[in-house]
Amino acid sequence: MRILVVNPIGDDSYNESDRKFLKSMASLRTEIEVVSLDRGPPSVETIKDYETVKPLVKDLVLKCYEDYDGVIINCFLDPAVDELKNILDRPVVGPGESSLALGSIFGGKIGIVSIRGEGLELIRQRCHALGYGGRIASIRGISIHVVDLRDNWERVKLELIEEANYAVRESSDVIILGCTGLAGLAEVVSEAIHKPVIDPAAAALKVAESLISISLRRR
Repeated sequence: MRILVVNPIGDDSYNESDRKFLKSMASLRTEIEVVSLDRGPPSVETIKDYETVKPLVKDLVLKCYEDYDGVIINCFLDPAVDELKNILDRPVVGPGESSLALGSIFGGKIGIVSIRGEGLELIRQRCHALGYGGRIASIRGISIHVVDLRDNWERVKLELIEEANYAVRESSDVIILGCTGLAGLAEVVSEAIHKPVIDPAAAALKVAESLISISLRRR
């Protein structure tokens, strides 16, 4: 199967590292291509960023989706995912919806740890729109912006663990990392807080693979 992964930012410097991470999580026969926008914000952390990238993501996917069995929009806020689902005849998957679904299946209350700022309210709105509002015990954020994550990796880990522990004290049974820029840190956080932690990029990949493998397509 072939999966197109779209980074909804105007920066291609994450593409190769994201491809390697997803490939390490993928089934052996899954081919992954990661692309980014020709233009756009360097991250999606504000309402303005979110509204800016939605039409850009939609246009990019519509130009090249036919060569792929499924599409992942690699941002926890799932920009343009709902619109594309109503257009394409194959799976379109978002990390936000995927990790919330898996967290719901796991059971109990869900805590989300993302990036501090306007994005937290967008996450809250997304949770309610998908019907998970009653399952959310906590939505918290670390102080480091997405564009600075890779330069502060050790500090990122410490803040994630601190905020995840707060979320556990607020009755969270499972933690979701609410930003795909945090890919690869779920196991570290889980070991520190002794709770299950879901990586949204990995969740989206596995949901996409599952939908493709059982030939679940729109007609």
